[in-house]
Amino acid sequence: MIHELRAYDLKPGMGPAYLSLFMRQGIGAVTRHLPMAGYWLTDTGALNRLYHLWIYESLEERAAARVGLGADRDWTEGFVPEGFPMIVTQRNMLMERLEGNAMLDAAEDGRKTHHPNAPDAPVFGEAMQGLTFGAGASCDQPLVGRWRVISGETPGEIVTLWGGDPMASAKGAARHEIIRPISVSPLR
Repeated sequence: MIHELRAYDLKPGMGPAYLSLFMRQGIGAVTRHLPMAGYWLTDTGALNRLYHLWIYESLEERAAARVGLGADRDWTEGFVPEGFPMIVTQRNMLMERLEGNAMLDAAEDGRKTHHPNAPDAPVFGEAMQGLTFGAGASCDQPLVGRWRVISGETPGEIVTLWGGDPMASAKGAARHEIIRPISVSPLR
């Protein structure tokens, strides 16, 4: 399995607007093609940053899924013209899973679940999570998943998603962000 963590930096203050648009017009199209595991907005660290996690069987499945999304008019003519102008930068990391809990197992098992547009759903889920970068992060909070970057800006870097108290996961991390999942994110 290949886990792809994408980071989109949005124009200042555009996080809620982008996510509201995504819930109304984007999630239905994107999850027809891409296997979503998580979708978050930062609360600390790099503000107005979206993280989203996708899980693929292989690079071939990833390529085919991206071609399918690129041909989806709901995406290319509906969401993209309104959503993409809010994005300043995009980055991604292809990662290998090192460990994870039952929530991550369930996200892997249900990775091809289609999530219909949810215009009336709350944008955010109730809990927040901690996201750490660097091998030194450790705490007594529940570990959701831990990965090693295999391609991207920082090959070899360790990325960890924590549940529980998001503040408690900062100890020993090279970088720590509190992230807020959208209400339909499988990892929340």
